[in-house]
Amino acid sequence: MILWFWIGLVNALDNKLYSGSSADNDSIAPAARNVIRIGHIGAVNALPNYEKVLQLSRKELLADGTFGDDFDVELNYLQNGCGDAFEGVAAAADMYHVDRVSAFLGPYCNSEMIPVATMAAYWNKPIIAYMATSNALADKTIYKTLARVSIRTINSQAEATGAFIRHYKWTKVSFVSNAGAAAYEKIIAFEKIFRRVGVNVVKKI
Repeated sequence: MILWFWIGLVNALDNKLYSGSSADNDSIAPAARNVIRIGHIGAVNALPNYEKVLQLSRKELLADGTFGDDFDVELNYLQNGCGDAFEGVAAAADMYHVDRVSAFLGPYCNSEMIPVATMAAYWNKPIIAYMATSNALADKTIYKTLARVSIRTINSQAEATGAFIRHYKWTKVSFVSNAGAAAYEKIIAFEKIFRRVGVNVVKKI
């Protein structure tokens, strides 16, 4: 039901959600018979000039022969994802149903990555998370087509912290955190690891 709601919302919009689209790509390689469409979902005020970075990467892959003479990629962009209205989720549905993308980069944030990765698994389309750190995304029974290349995840942070505490033979710790869903998710992940390594959480502030 959620998926069809978003599709209806996207189709009802007068203007396309993308701040950039495949029309912004440099011309596709003339000999390319296999062109893969990739949708990138970014975030407001994040990753400035990322379109130029993606195009530069594409040009280098073409120039060094990684893509081969008969292969190229076409990029679709959404810059204003991760807003209060879940624009990135709506854009992902639009990219899949209207633009027929074959893979996704992003969304940038956890709140949109979780629903989009769920849809991507249903569509059997690969999706790459480059910033999302949510512990929930580790469940490969749900996020079957997701690959994470994030510089860090909540899991890895908790594992590293647990190893650090165990190294110094500490047995009691306290948490000091801010409020909100993101902070709660981190605490849950850390508590799970700490219990496993025999560390007791005596206080939460």
